[in-house]
Amino acid sequence: MSTQASVSQHGQGSSERDLFVAAMGHVAAPVAVITTDGPAGRFGITVSSVTSASADPPMMMACINRRSPAFAAIIENGCFVINMLSHDHVGVAENFAGRAGAFPAFDFGCAAWKPGQAGGWLLDGALASFDCTLEQSVDVGTHGVIIGGVRHTCLRPTMTLLHFRRAFHRPEPVLHNS
Repeated sequence: MSTQASVSQHGQGSSERDLFVAAMGHVAAPVAVITTDGPAGRFGITVSSVTSASADPPMMMACINRRSPAFAAIIENGCFVINMLSHDHVGVAENFAGRAGAFPAFDFGCAAWKPGQAGGWLLDGALASFDCTLEQSVDVGTHGVIIGGVRHTCLRPTMTLLHFRRAFHRPEPVLHNS
C-alpha cells in the first residue's frame, strides 16, 4: 500500500506517527515475555520487538519502553531471559502486558517458571528461552534497545504466538501449488 493510499484510508488528519503505528500493527511479530531478577527486583514484561542480533557469538536484542519498571530493573540487574511464547501462552502474554485475568497483572503465578543461569526466569513450555547477560543498552526514542549475550538456550518445538492487528494469532502454513 502506498503512502497516498494510507493517507486516504486513515483520513487527511492522520499524522506520520499514526500511520506508522497503523502500519506496524499490520506486521506480524512474535510475542515474548522478558524476565529479570536480581538486586532491582523480579519483573516481567510482554514485548513484540525481539530478534537475534548475532550467531557468533549468540546475541539477542529487544525493545522495551523506558518508562517500564522492567526496563530499569534489567539495566540494574544486568541480566534477562527472553521467553518466546508458544501459541498456548495467550494468558501469560496478557498478564505481562498488564492485563489482569485469573491472576493480578504482572504476577508470576500465572505460569510455571524456573530460574535461569544468568538471573532471569525461564517459562515452562516456552517455544524458546534465551538466558542473557546484558551487554549493551541503547536509547532510541521512547524505548531502550537491550542487547544480551546468550548464556543458555532452551528449545521446545511448538507453534509460536504472533501479534497481528492488535490480536494474538498462531501461524498457518501457506500452501502453494507446484
